[in-house]
Amino acid sequence: MKHYSALILSALLCLSVVGCSNQQNSPDKQSAQSSVSESVTETSDNSKADADESAESRQDESSKESKNMIFGIEIVDKDGNSIGEIPQNVGVTMTNHGIFYLVNENADNDQSLTAAAINEGEKSRISYHLYDPQSKEDYSFGIVPEQDYEAGYARIELNDKLYTIITTGNAMDQEPDKMLLLEFDLKEHTIAKYPISDNGFPYTAMTEMDGNLLILNHDQTDTLHDRLYLFDTDTKTTKEILTFELANDQGDSIRSMYSDGQSLYLLRLRFDGADNVKMMLDTYDRNFQKFSEKDVSSLLAKAVSGSLTADDVVNETKQMVSSFQVLNEKYLYYENFSVTRFLADTESGALFEEISGKTAAASTGSGKKCFCLIYSENKDENLIYEWNNDHLEKTVFNASDDRYYITLISRSPDGNTLIQVDYTDPNNRNNTLPTKLYLL
Repeated sequence: MKHYSALILSALLCLSVVGCSNQQNSPDKQSAQSSVSESVTETSDNSKADADESAESRQDESSKESKNMIFGIEIVDKDGNSIGEIPQNVGVTMTNHGIFYLVNENADNDQSLTAAAINEGEKSRISYHLYDPQSKEDYSFGIVPEQDYEAGYARIELNDKLYTIITTGNAMDQEPDKMLLLEFDLKEHTIAKYPISDNGFPYTAMTEMDGNLLILNHDQTDTLHDRLYLFDTDTKTTKEILTFELANDQGDSIRSMYSDGQSLYLLRLRFDGADNVKMMLDTYDRNFQKFSEKDVSSLLAKAVSGSLTADDVVNETKQMVSSFQVLNEKYLYYENFSVTRFLADTESGALFEEISGKTAAASTGSGKKCFCLIYSENKDENLIYEWNNDHLEKTVFNASDDRYYITLISRSPDGNTLIQVDYTDPNNRNNTLPTKLYLL
């Protein structure tokens, strides 16, 4: 019997919604976005990559602008001048080659696949695209017919390729699902896919180290195992490098990982019973040998002090983590799929009050990280915080209308920044204030 709770499934179905929470020790299967991709290239036998149904997947216009898209989100420059459009239902990531995004082709307007539809076994058709603001070309990548969920928060750009992780099958059932790594060639506009595990779980994490990828999987066995895999981007091969076990609420579970190029950091939960949980920060060298660990449980407790009960603090500690970084070897940024965000000095225990305990979010993409306050209806809180050595520097972002708030920031390695803004009252939408993407 699989241990993971369906409540986390609900949390991950609403990844962009602040406040979704669960009360379980470990992640649960979920389905948020099935994905479609075009021009899927076959991978080598040596990498054991699944061959795609290329005849069915490829589309004649793979590198041309799609003729039947409903465009809905305007891209503007810093002065508000229009520089293009992409469809609604986007999950955008800024890359060196343009805006990488997806579209739910089965949805009307900006409605995504509902939880009710998922429970009935339906799947969306999600197509991946790349929009080049300079050429105005919209490139469609193709179809991955068996895809069920994409961990869009874990995308990584490396050497002109964008990597993301998907699971197949049905995340709502109790059957094992395959985990695949998708490799999007941002120059050739093709996809390759590589198997990671036959027992995959949608919630995951990924980081880059020494030009390769490290991938986390929570396998769906009676005794829970968290496995870290190394994917060699040259040979396209995968090997397991670290394993953690959690049985009967005793043991360890990994929540996230991050590499700064010199060390590998793991955010590990140590269970000594369901309600006795410690959050540990482990540091490994480049040979994956652990040389330090630190209890950082008090940092989370301090960040939510006064707003949550003791039981809620335990539940928040168990949450799945959407963003995790270690800056300058001692500053920890933590963001989970529920309500907790904080940036703290792991040596002094001091919190950075600008974003800790607030509805903050770290930027996505593989560029230099920054932070912002999201869903804020106060114009003075439309702030972007840049990390500068050991402190935060803030700037105010001014959109074309005071009623806009920031909902996402994504940065490319070459320094381009994409800022998504929305109207401050989503329950009282106004066609004159549609979602916009500022490209800076």
